[in-house]
Amino acid sequence: MRTTLLTISALVAVSATAGAQTSSTRLRIEPGSELSIAGTSNVHDFHCKTNKFSAYIDVDPGYTKDLTKVARPIVSVNVIIAVKSLSCGNKKMDENMYSTLQADKNQIIRYKLNGYDILNGSATAFAAKTTGVLTILGKEKVVAMKIDAARLNDGKATAEGEETLLMSEFGIKPPSFMFGTMKVGDEVKVKFNLKVGPEMIAQLSAATNK
Repeated sequence: MRTTLLTISALVAVSATAGAQTSSTRLRIEPGSELSIAGTSNVHDFHCKTNKFSAYIDVDPGYTKDLTKVARPIVSVNVIIAVKSLSCGNKKMDENMYSTLQADKNQIIRYKLNGYDILNGSATAFAAKTTGVLTILGKEKVVAMKIDAARLNDGKATAEGEETLLMSEFGIKPPSFMFGTMKVGDEVKVKFNLKVGPEMIAQLSAATNK
């Protein structure tokens, strides 16, 4: 798993660097960030999550000032999630999820921001309607999502959002288990809560929390 995560981090770094503007400031995730997937079945609901994923967010350097004077605060966003970093809190459920997502062949889930429109904002926060490409099982789909972002002290920031998706849109057949007595619903809710900081601050924070 460590080797996989290191490889994923390297891939994200290359991808993010290729798409970033030279005038941007790089933010990286800090401890406390989380991504989750929630769904239902005819037996019980399920909730799987991970705090072990790579995310590189490039922003306009002016984000540390008055955000209402920054036309495009976000420059680029790249996220890569190792499928096997997701956990549902139950070993059997984890195994079923990895099987459904074909984790041995498709080890990662990708997201790349395409564009966004600012809905409203203030000097320290804004809401935006975003579109981006989500790749699961090698199948790409454009996903729209509303996000809420806020700037904190020391150049740090937070962002959160959620969107409901259908597994079938990615060519995933909702699984059934126990000889068909347990059937998982097609609809899942993807939710994220990010805490980020300038790259050097994020690296020092991560090292301190090891």
